Amino acid sequence: MELNALEQLDPNSLRAVLPGWLSAFVDEPERSERNRASVGQLVSSWSDETCRSILAHLAEIGSRHEVYPAHPAGRQLTRIWCEDVVLEPKIEGIEHLAEATEAGPAMILGNHLSYFDANATDSALVQLGHASLADRLVAAAGPKVYEDLFRLVAAACIHTLPVPQSTTLGHTAKLPGRELARRALQGVRAARQAMIEGYVPLVYPEGSRTRSGQLGPFLRGIHRWLSGVEELRVVPLALSGTDEIMPIGATRLRPGGITLRFAPPLRVGPDGSSKEVLQKVHHAIRLLLPEHLQPPDGAPDMA
Repeated sequence: MELNALEQLDPNSLRAVLPGWLSAFVDEPERSERNRASVGQLVSSWSDETCRSILAHLAEIGSRHEVYPAHPAGRQLTRIWCEDVVLEPKIEGIEHLAEATEAGPAMILGNHLSYFDANATDSALVQLGHASLADRLVAAAGPKVYEDLFRLVAAACIHTLPVPQSTTLGHTAKLPGRELARRALQGVRAARQAMIEGYVPLVYPEGSRTRSGQLGPFLRGIHRWLSGVEELRVVPLALSGTDEIMPIGATRLRPGGITLRFAPPLRVGPDGSSKEVLQKVHHAIRLLLPEHLQPPDGAPDMA
C-alpha cells in the first residue's frame, strides 16, 4: 500500500487489510504467519470508532513540529507486532535510565542504525518489564519517517516529534538556512516542553542512520537540545542489532536480537556545558558499542 491508500480505507477494510499487510514485512514465513494471526486477533476487536480514530491520526501525524502522542490502539499494535521481530532482547544499565527519569527532566541520546531503532527500543523495554519507561519515550523523527506508509504506521504507534534533518547530510533534502533554523527551533522548544511534561526525548545526534554501521560524529547543533532545561540528565544509549533486523535499503525485517546498553546519566551544568556533555555522550556510547560498530581510531566525534 502507498500513502494515498489511507484515503480509501474504512473501518471494515482497515480490519481486513492490516494483519496481512503488516505481517508481510516479517521476513520469516512461520513468524509472519503467526504475526498475521496475532495482529488479526487484535484488530478484530477494534470498534469502528477506534478504526476511524487511527485513520485520522495517520492522516495528521508529522504535519507540525510538535509531539504526537502514540495512538492507544496503535501502542498495542506495535508491541504485539514487534514480538515476532525483536527476539530475546537484552538490556544493560536500565538502572541508569530509571535513575535519570526519577530525578527530573531526562533525555536519551543514542546511535542510529535503522528506521526500526525507536520501535525496537520500545519493544525491548516492554518485553523486559519496563513498560512505564517505554511509555515516556518520545522519538525524534526525521521527515522521511512520515513519507513511507510502513514507517508512518510505526511512528503512529509510539510518541514522536518531527524534526528537520541537517542539510549538511548529503542524502537529505535541502532547505533554505532560515527555514531549517525555524524548524529546528520549533523542535527544540517542543522537546523542552515535552520534558517539562514528563516525556523523555529519544534523540539520534548523528542526524541520520549510519551508512557504515559505525558510530558517526554528532551534529554540533544538537547541543541546543541539551540547554534551557534545569537539572537535565542526559542518558547515553548504545544500541546494537537493529542493523541486522532492518539494514539500510531493506523493505522487510529479519527477526533477531537487539541489545540496549545505557550509561550513567550526565548532568548539564555539573558535568559540563551542553557542548561538553554532548562530546562526553559520544565517548560513552563508543565505549559501550561492540567493536564492529565503534568508529575508527581518530574519527571525529563532532561534525
